[in-house]
Amino acid sequence: MKSLRIVFAAALMVALTLGAGGCTSKNVAAKVNGDVITIDELNVQVDQLKKQYPQMFEGADGEGRLLDFKQRLLDNLINQKLVEQAAKDKKIEVTDAEVTKQVDQLKAGFKDDAQFQSALKSAGMDAAGLTKQIKDQLVTQKLIESLSKDTTVTVAEMQAYYDKNKTQFEQKAAKRAMHILFKPEDKATAQKVLQQIKDGGDFSALAKKYSVDTATASKGGDLGWPTTPYVDEFEAALAKLGKGETSGLVQTPYGWHIIRVTDTRKGSQQTFSEVKDQIQQILIQQKRAEDYQKYLDALRKKAKIEILIDELKAGAAASTAATATK
Repeated sequence: MKSLRIVFAAALMVALTLGAGGCTSKNVAAKVNGDVITIDELNVQVDQLKKQYPQMFEGADGEGRLLDFKQRLLDNLINQKLVEQAAKDKKIEVTDAEVTKQVDQLKAGFKDDAQFQSALKSAGMDAAGLTKQIKDQLVTQKLIESLSKDTTVTVAEMQAYYDKNKTQFEQKAAKRAMHILFKPEDKATAQKVLQQIKDGGDFSALAKKYSVDTATASKGGDLGWPTTPYVDEFEAALAKLGKGETSGLVQTPYGWHIIRVTDTRKGSQQTFSEVKDQIQQILIQQKRAEDYQKYLDALRKKAKIEILIDELKAGAAASTAATATK
């Protein structure tokens, strides 16, 4: 099952700006070229982080880590404010339809709206916050594209990347499998379904009906080619199966599995020709990221940034000094 935790952990580096209309001076965390970032905005991000990773702030060093993350989050809010200002100057806009499309794509990874809302809640978010966050991400994306729209890479650059990173393009020997997952307390049901499979039942149809792995059930239990190892118990069972063979009941921390191997492949080295287009996109993204960072550094150098929370001023000063030396 897709997890919003991954989405929001990765998006911690993008600000969740709520708007500062009518705020008082006591509610101001920082000013960026006169535009206000409120303490409330900062607290929203801090609360999200604490809810997602409570153990991170426990123990004797918890307060120190919290202060460090507050400084980082405020720094990211400042960056986002600079991006918003630059996008406005460049007349870059994001439509409601574009935001809705992204939200719908995210929702598609969940079984139903209830599961989606539950994931939102567990990530410390609500629908309005998600919408604003996605809009901020799209603004940043469009700004990056506007800065690097003519970015190109040469064949020589691609070949050099391939030669240096050949192991990245090794296709390891693997087995493609499908499975049906039952809850730990549902062993009796798992045994019944296993017998149906032994009697000639349709594995894919049974996976759609019984599997509690919502990410694969709709695909008939298909796990695709593995990109990371499975849990040890699953790997051990998989190792014993040949193409077309089905396991008995396999217990893992997730519950009871029935596994069938649908295909196998030998290890091989992908050729430059096979991965040329992939390398081109990698290098374009690298160059765009570098261009964006240089642009953001330039914005910070000429911006008037005021930090109004005393305990965070030291971190902001260090960030400004680091930018100035680049």
